[in-house]
Amino acid sequence: MNTFGHLFRVTTFGESHGPAMGAVVDGCPAGVPLSEGWVQQALDRRRPGQSAVTTARDEPDRVELLSGLYEGKTLGTPIAAVVRNQDQRSGDYAAVAKAERPGHADRVWRERFKHRDPRGGGRTSGRETLCRVIGGAVADALLAREVPALRVVAWVSQVERFVAPAPAAGLTRQGVDATPSRVPDGATAAQVEARILEAKAAGDSLGGAITVRCEGLPSGLGEPVFGKLKARLADALSGIGAVTGVVWGPADLEARLRLPGSQFHAPRADGHVSEVYGGIQGGLSNGEPLEARVLFKPTSTLAEVAKAGRHDPCILPRAVPVVEAMTSLVLADLWLAFLAGPHRP
Repeated sequence: MNTFGHLFRVTTFGESHGPAMGAVVDGCPAGVPLSEGWVQQALDRRRPGQSAVTTARDEPDRVELLSGLYEGKTLGTPIAAVVRNQDQRSGDYAAVAKAERPGHADRVWRERFKHRDPRGGGRTSGRETLCRVIGGAVADALLAREVPALRVVAWVSQVERFVAPAPAAGLTRQGVDATPSRVPDGATAAQVEARILEAKAAGDSLGGAITVRCEGLPSGLGEPVFGKLKARLADALSGIGAVTGVVWGPADLEARLRLPGSQFHAPRADGHVSEVYGGIQGGLSNGEPLEARVLFKPTSTLAEVAKAGRHDPCILPRAVPVVEAMTSLVLADLWLAFLAGPHRP
């Protein structure tokens, strides 16, 4: 299962320490403005070596678009993209090849496939997510043309015990990128960054949560009964490595679940739908901002292996563009289904 999507599809390939990684995007309509620069901008937000709170692996992640474009627009044919690996240190994983990491895919992959690539985790490495970011960048280009009011923005909302206050509407990706931790609250960001550096020095790792918000989403996106927007997004987000759960709605949803239905379903004072639904009702977008929290467990490389190698002590900052990419891939796919179905706008 190396292909994601139905009408808008992305197939990823490559291993962490192989010659290259990449993606083939199929199903994107012709005439969508797209350039290597657009895709490169997305990859630069995910690339390693961005700051002291991420892995020190220094990969430029320069993308080459090999097909599917002419004169700055898509042709409607498959878009092939490749990124060459340049800074592998496979020797760092000699210990991992013999002593499998708890919580990682090392053991189960070996048991199922009888042969695996331990260098950097091979196909199970977080580096595979650069391929998803390529697909997400193409999806963003399509959505920018088709639904220009749509904004998909994710941010780090929790690391360990530190929980950031919810940002106001209108948050941009540039605003999120203003801090190395991608926590859009200065005070919380400073605490988070200090804690990540502390864990890194100790050979430890930290988990937390990323919140993704979609503003300007049209009403009615989704395919009931088995293609509900909520189900499709849960599938996409849960497929990111280290994700251990997806929760819809506001951060205080668990507290609100203690309320009776008369209070839980009460409309807001301005007459809009209650935000407790997370922007989805009956499996369809309801025109309200869609919001979900994606929960990440701490990374599995620990102790002396973590100190000797180049690993993210907390993957949350670099996972932000990956969460955005998977969200955009789902929205692009469902948008094409919406256009092709009996309920065209």
